[in-house]
Order: sequence, then C-alpha cells, then structure tokens
Amino acid sequence: MIEMFDRDRTGQIELAEFQTLWTYLQQWRQIFEQYDRDRSGSIEAQELCSAWNQMGYRVSPQFAAIVVGRFDLQARRALTLDNFIVACIMLKALTDAFAQKDTKREGVIQIGYEELLTLVMLHKP
Repeated sequence: MIEMFDRDRTGQIELAEFQTLWTYLQQWRQIFEQYDRDRSGSIEAQELCSAWNQMGYRVSPQFAAIVVGRFDLQARRALTLDNFIVACIMLKALTDAFAQKDTKREGVIQIGYEELLTLVMLHKP
C-alpha cells in the first residue's frame, strides 16, 4: 500500500501522502463494516461474495471461498479488514488487467500460459 501512495517515489510516505492513505483506509473500513453484517470484525465468504457482487464484480460463492482461504492467514474462514482491503485491491487490479485484454467487452479473453502467469504475478498482493 505504501507503494500505491508514494506519489513522489521516494520509498517513504510524506505527510500529505499519509493523509491520503489514511482517508483511503477509512473509506475501506466503512465498506468493510457495511458488509460485516454479523459485526464479528471479519467478513466470511458469503459476506465477501455479497459485497463484491454489490460492488459490481460478479463472482460465485465458490470463488469468494477460495479468496477467503487464500487471504485468511489465521484459518478462521474469514477476512480481517486488512486482508479484505488486499483482496479487493487484487480483484480490482486483475479485473482492470482483464478489461484491457477484453477489447470487445465480451467477458472472455484468450491468452497464453505465460501471459496468464505474468498477469497474475504483476498483480499479486
């Protein structure tokens, strides 16, 4: 995240950059709390699926469960705020990369194996 907000590319976050980062995190907290319906302080797969679908990302419950499994470092079957943010950033980055390849807006692209690996590695959190 520091890299996202280090606008002058110094490797550090200055005060103005930190303020922007803080605002960004507070916005994510509001979204997180909106979808943490049981107020557990974490978002389970069904809540994640609902959140992403309402954000416009059409994902299946199975995919949401895979994401939770990937980002849930404590094996609680739920995402904390920080892991939720990282997962959302990854989803947006991969969706944007996909959209660049989907020039006809058909929801389908054709890419080679190494191109897929490159796409994923460039957008890996």
